[in-house]
Amino acid sequence: MDNLNLLRTLTLEELGILEAESLKKMKSKEVAWGLWTGLHFIGAHRFYTNDYWYASLMLATGIIPSIAIILLTVYTDLEGFNFFMLWFFILMLFGSFLWGWIDAFFLNKRIEEINHEQERKIIHRIKGIES
Repeated sequence: MDNLNLLRTLTLEELGILEAESLKKMKSKEVAWGLWTGLHFIGAHRFYTNDYWYASLMLATGIIPSIAIILLTVYTDLEGFNFFMLWFFILMLFGSFLWGWIDAFFLNKRIEEINHEQERKIIHRIKGIES
């Protein structure tokens, strides 16, 4: 049963409870976009949406190449294999930025799905329905 049909079965008191619970649990698109704007390359918006697996991968592909590039440029002579590794890490960092930008196209939909699911869980808890 979708949320609209479930909402129609709620009393005014239950709707008040739903509103109060929703305000506590729902994710904000503004917060998600703020995190994306400043920290998309390390997956901050993914951590906010509780998508920890992808967030950790984004964090790793943003931090590890950055540290490696700094270490390679400061402590090596950038010839041969070191030069290859430098470009490998630059491409990896570029991929991290690209991944963050592609992620932006799906951010609003992800927030809406999370909020829809959260609302469904709250309604089921109010009505005492097993999910």
